[in-house]
Amino acid sequence: MYSPRQTLPVPQPQDFGFPHTPYDIQEQLMQQLFLVLERKQIGIFESPTGTGKSLTLLCGALSWLRQHEELVRTELQQRIEQVQRELRQLQAANEQAVDWITAQGATQAQREELQQLEHLRALLQQQEQQLAEVKQRNRQQQQQQRKARKANEEQSLPETADEVPAQEDAVDEEEELQQEAERFRHVQIFYCSRTHSQLAQIVAELRKTPHAAWTRCISLGSRQQLCINAQVRRLPHVALMNERCLDMASKRNPCIYKAPAQLQRLSDAALLQPLDIEELANEGAACGSCPYYATRAAQPQAQLVLLPYQLLLQRNSRQQLGIELIGSIIIVDEAHNLLDTLMQLHSSEVQLEQLQLLKQQLAGYKQRYANRFSATHLLRLNQLLFVVRRLLQLLTESTSLEPRLLRTYELTAEGDFFNIDLHALLQFCTRTRFAQKLQGFVQREREREPQPSENQAPPTQQMLQRLATQHQLQQQRGQKRKPGVEQPAPTPAVQQSSPAPAPAPAPSLPSPLRPLLAFLETLTSDAADGRVLLQPKTGTLKYLLLNPAEHFADIVKEARALVIAGGTMQPTEELKSQLFAQCPDRVVEHFYGHVVPPDAVQPFVLPTGPTGATLCFNYAQRSSVSMLQELAMVLQNLCNVLPAGVVCFLPSYDYLDVVYTHLQRSGTLARIAQRKRIFRETSGKNVEQLLQQYAEAIAQPKATGALLLSVVGGKLSEGLNFADDLGRGVIVVGLPYPNRTAPELKERMRHLDAQLGPGAGNEYYENLCMKAVNQCIGRSVRHIRDYACVYLLDERYASARIQQKLPQWIARSLSVASEGFGSVQARTARFFKAKSQKVQ
Repeated sequence: MYSPRQTLPVPQPQDFGFPHTPYDIQEQLMQQLFLVLERKQIGIFESPTGTGKSLTLLCGALSWLRQHEELVRTELQQRIEQVQRELRQLQAANEQAVDWITAQGATQAQREELQQLEHLRALLQQQEQQLAEVKQRNRQQQQQQRKARKANEEQSLPETADEVPAQEDAVDEEEELQQEAERFRHVQIFYCSRTHSQLAQIVAELRKTPHAAWTRCISLGSRQQLCINAQVRRLPHVALMNERCLDMASKRNPCIYKAPAQLQRLSDAALLQPLDIEELANEGAACGSCPYYATRAAQPQAQLVLLPYQLLLQRNSRQQLGIELIGSIIIVDEAHNLLDTLMQLHSSEVQLEQLQLLKQQLAGYKQRYANRFSATHLLRLNQLLFVVRRLLQLLTESTSLEPRLLRTYELTAEGDFFNIDLHALLQFCTRTRFAQKLQGFVQREREREPQPSENQAPPTQQMLQRLATQHQLQQQRGQKRKPGVEQPAPTPAVQQSSPAPAPAPAPSLPSPLRPLLAFLETLTSDAADGRVLLQPKTGTLKYLLLNPAEHFADIVKEARALVIAGGTMQPTEELKSQLFAQCPDRVVEHFYGHVVPPDAVQPFVLPTGPTGATLCFNYAQRSSVSMLQELAMVLQNLCNVLPAGVVCFLPSYDYLDVVYTHLQRSGTLARIAQRKRIFRETSGKNVEQLLQQYAEAIAQPKATGALLLSVVGGKLSEGLNFADDLGRGVIVVGLPYPNRTAPELKERMRHLDAQLGPGAGNEYYENLCMKAVNQCIGRSVRHIRDYACVYLLDERYASARIQQKLPQWIARSLSVASEGFGSVQARTARFFKAKSQKVQ
């Protein structure tokens, strides 16, 4: 990778390729972002939701990349010419020199630099030639497709495995790795966000800009999103899909969608036109090529790589996808939860049922192949069995059912496997692909089992069924399945047909070895960076990451520049102290206001209810009859004056159930329903159909709107758009503090106090709450002509400390209703009357 010596000037706002006239804050963000990338800094950007943040980041970054690539080409050529002139001058001077050895030494450095520069130029020219060939192949392919469509010829997918030379595939992968070391490494932009739907929006934004014409953009995803093989897609777990796909890479059972010619075709097409994940899957199905491997092959040539958090933030995922971060630009969008995401991704859990099943599988595997093992293989297998047995003893023979927190070395000492080299054991399992081999053994054993009696499942099936049941119970833990008003009808499950007399098939489940290996890997990290939560009552062992910097340090070190962006980034002290403590001089911060004028949003703090009673929705008081009555009256009165859609966020699903029950019994629900249709978010359910019904209710002629009861931290509180009539009113009930007595939270707070000083844990605890609140507030007022009222129901919102942590565009107009609830109703009515007159 060539690093130019010249500095790029910041472009004028009109030169960023923005698809329309940018607002002032958009101009500022693009220019400040340009400087961050040029100066190799770490930029923390806060731009409220609805200000076009993603489009602005895209235009700013791609404008820098275009100019940087042009500068590399011109400066590389200029530098070669300059070194050549200097070398000729030195050689001419050497002819007159008396000391020939000294003269030759003086030119050696110039010759070496010239050789390196010419090698880089050759690689650059080779890359440009390869890209030209990609374009030529794609043009030819498009011409062939047009001719085929005109002739009404139907192209069929390959049907036999003979058409897929597996050995050639392996050679191609090896050659690709060898070529990658010699290719010209240009600067890549890795743009990551939380979900694929958010990344699909980035693709849509890119298409609006002139940058789409030249940007080579690739969207990366897992096999779960990209696999088109029916045998793999029907598997219920992503781990099983991974194992099945890897198994189909073998010569005996090749995948029909991995033919090199087909992969090349899809890889070329993906490079030359921006496609999101769904479009990639459709394109792959159309041409009979695997989108997962095609995008992996195209990724090194891409200028812009779109990927979800887990594929960027986990080192193993980056290695599997061949992602090289050295010298790259990394943009982390929707980064308000970056710290929590890092801690979740690098925590791990193993359960009692998994360990019991794994013990049986390992013992059976050892017994079946005992005579074939080498000494090393047998040693590692015995070590693995020993660790499993010791962990089982810790969970089943504990003298107390209370949860305990242990350091990693305390767990290995108490489990009596401290003298086992876990690094070597993990390397053995990776090198031999032991998890896949064990899974294959288990599958073959199930097929060999004799047919059971009519009402009895085979032993392996029984264990797997128990494990499947436990998995389902875990997914439903803490989630009550009560019917709600206006909920979408459940989607019927797709069932596979089978002969009636046959017994029900055992559920397909991922290998229990994989969660154990993930857990053991966490035990090899620094003991100060995490704790192990031992819970005999629930039968779980969970590793809690406390220091996310350990897993983010290589990203900070390798990337040229790092951009952390979100709608609600403040306060940022935790982020800087936990991730960037080693490089504070690189960090710059930029916070922007909203594009809407101050009178577009009217936020209220309601410290008292309609009867004058104090509103305090803490855990101890929120379920009292008096507090529920006050809340019911607030909802009813606000629904009488708020037009169109109203979204009410409650602290938890359990509390939503309590409130909903009270609204039913008190008759308030029926009274609200006379004016607005009522919808309710339910935990674990898909919200897309619910949102569609909510929007349709608001859009109906002569409709007076709808009320949507939802939950802070639920699917409706982040990443969704309640613009215009979908969110004319946003109500946040209480301060949604997490459970302070939870062992995980207590340990994280204690760790922060020890690392950052007294009070850091409490600050983290409060920030968890306020960031969730700010996400809810940001669901409304999504563009410059939008408007809404926001209501914060709790006396604690009147505190200056809490108000300092609200978004600036809310805090600047915040009104504490100290004069009573009646004034809030009156001001709300005047606010919307004035807006309706402006529209007319």
